Amino acid sequence: MRNLTHFACLLAFLMASALYGQGSRVSGSLFGGAAFSTVHPDPSDAFEPHFRTGYVAGVQIRWMISEHWGLPLNLQLAQRGYYYNTEGTFLLGDNGQLGLYRGRIDYRLGYLEMIPQVEWQPVGYFGIAAGPYLSYRMTEEVQYGEVVDWTDTKEYELYKDTDFGIAARLQATYGRISAFAGFQFGLADISNITLTDANGQPVRSLGLKNRSVSTGLAFRI
Repeated sequence: MRNLTHFACLLAFLMASALYGQGSRVSGSLFGGAAFSTVHPDPSDAFEPHFRTGYVAGVQIRWMISEHWGLPLNLQLAQRGYYYNTEGTFLLGDNGQLGLYRGRIDYRLGYLEMIPQVEWQPVGYFGIAAGPYLSYRMTEEVQYGEVVDWTDTKEYELYKDTDFGIAARLQATYGRISAFAGFQFGLADISNITLTDANGQPVRSLGLKNRSVSTGLAFRI
């Protein structure tokens, strides 16, 4: 985490230097699109998460420091999550009685993210970018099929407040419009969930790491 933070600060410094450097070019874009996300569990966990659809939206500032090299910075809101099918879990009903639920369980997490990157543009209309991402968890919700609608679980802190990892992005531009595709590979364990035995006693933590693919459009302003 410390190394990625230092790298992000270095990129921010380079961006600021480029802003005041001779011949630098600065542009801004608004973007939005769909995010297809899941989590990667520890290999030892008997757990099969699946992709679910969310969104990504934000603003990008790009400093071009040469003809082929740029320093984009994305500030974005992202909804990520996953779902899995349970063979049985107990839920507390409105009548105060426990009931057994079998079926789909969805989790969705809302993040505020900063993604500083280095971009290479082999040609003017196409760019390849990579760098770290840093995320702060803003929302956390769960849904149990049609039995329990989306419920805020942030007060229970099932997931950690921060996440970080590696992000890559491809972008093709025509005029002021760009199409992009991105990938985020989480390096941090985001889970605070504790696994228990048949008697309800804690055994160990459930390790989860974010994975996300996004695609959408951007408009240069």
